[in-house]
Amino acid sequence: MKSTSVSRGTFFLQSLALFLAFALGVVPASEAQDSAVARARTLRARRAAAMRAAPDAIILLRSVPTRMSLYSDGFHQSATFFYLTGLPNVIGAVLALDARRNESWLFVPAVGELSGFARYFNPPYGYIARGEETARALGLEHVAPWTELDAFLAQRLAEDSTLLVRGPFRTESVTGPSLPSYIAAGQNEAMMWQRELSARFPRARLASASAVDWVRDVKDSAEIATLRRVAESSAAALRAGLRSLQPGRRQREAEVDVLAACVRSGASGISFWPWIMTGPNSGFLAAVQSLGDYQFLDREMRSGELARLDVGCAREYYEGDVGRTAPVSGHFDPGQREAWELLVAAYRTALAAIRPGRATREVMVAFRDEIAQRRPSLITMFGKRTAEVALGPEGLRWSGPHGVGIESAEFLGDTLRAGQVLALEPALIVDGVGLYLEDMILVTPTGREVLTKGLPYSAHEIEQAMRRPRP
Repeated sequence: MKSTSVSRGTFFLQSLALFLAFALGVVPASEAQDSAVARARTLRARRAAAMRAAPDAIILLRSVPTRMSLYSDGFHQSATFFYLTGLPNVIGAVLALDARRNESWLFVPAVGELSGFARYFNPPYGYIARGEETARALGLEHVAPWTELDAFLAQRLAEDSTLLVRGPFRTESVTGPSLPSYIAAGQNEAMMWQRELSARFPRARLASASAVDWVRDVKDSAEIATLRRVAESSAAALRAGLRSLQPGRRQREAEVDVLAACVRSGASGISFWPWIMTGPNSGFLAAVQSLGDYQFLDREMRSGELARLDVGCAREYYEGDVGRTAPVSGHFDPGQREAWELLVAAYRTALAAIRPGRATREVMVAFRDEIAQRRPSLITMFGKRTAEVALGPEGLRWSGPHGVGIESAEFLGDTLRAGQVLALEPALIVDGVGLYLEDMILVTPTGREVLTKGLPYSAHEIEQAMRRPRP
């Protein structure tokens, strides 16, 4: 494929500047260059942190491979690769961080070297220019053809036999029984990559690069600003989801309402397909099973049922995650009301436990303790069963905080730190019925701040939020 009349390097730098301007909320063209310099500095600092996390290794991180899909709401870059390069659209590239030399290499394909639909892409989609100009723009030491990765690894391993090669690798004890390559192909790409590297470099010591992913745990000020906007959109989407619940409607109709609300709020789309799961679908395991169903377990909502709403909007390359439980009819029955108020009370106690320096596991301990304290005062059968399940050995199996950022569910350290953004997510399954509550929360220097503002908590507040505005 021939390149355009504009040089790839110039085209890339112009596109990068535009991307940086929008990503940082800096629209005026006069400020784009300053933003690009600041962004390159940030990326260098992130890569330095990644190399400190694995000082004994060459770290290999891949962008999204060449496989493209028509069945997606948009292109999604590999999260840690994007975090360390700032490249949202490049395909098939490999970032190599040489920690011993404190050098970063990006190995990229040339136009026409990709397969499938990507063969017809032009920069900045799929490709970026090689060379020093691009390296300077991204704060990298080298941007080279991807065909040179083999020689780079061979040379470095020959020079230093103590180097580890870290990537998305696992031992057989973690991945389970070894699969023949023809079976593993398309199912376990990391395993295939590990085998190919082992065959090419039989003396290389391969290890996991999972520690590198943890550099995303604490967000910088620009990320927090973006996540505030993500939370605003996600909260608007949840409110739309609550208003969409109605007996006789399909779950899919409500899901589409959530998608529309994300777009109307300024988001690019959804973090994941909305889980508007009702009745027998409302338990967490049924929601997971929906991922393997052609109709996404679509069904008609019925009066008397509870609905599990788990939604999020994708905005500026970051993703949200928020949720509530609500009655399809618009009114909780006495048992549902008592169970829900119990969950909310425990949630508020867990929320108050979020502060820097606290062990992450203690958040759900506080949640459980509050339920135990309130258990003797419960009246209804469903309320009592909810407490029994929550205090049982498997009750909180699907509950707990997780990180939120480039991915709607990502890493969260064992100790809470200021700058983390997390989702507090208690999820109970009581006799097949799901009870679910979730917010996006910023850990501040003195405590916490709920980013998904203005959402209902109590049964009465949820019933009020479900009322559709009169035409």
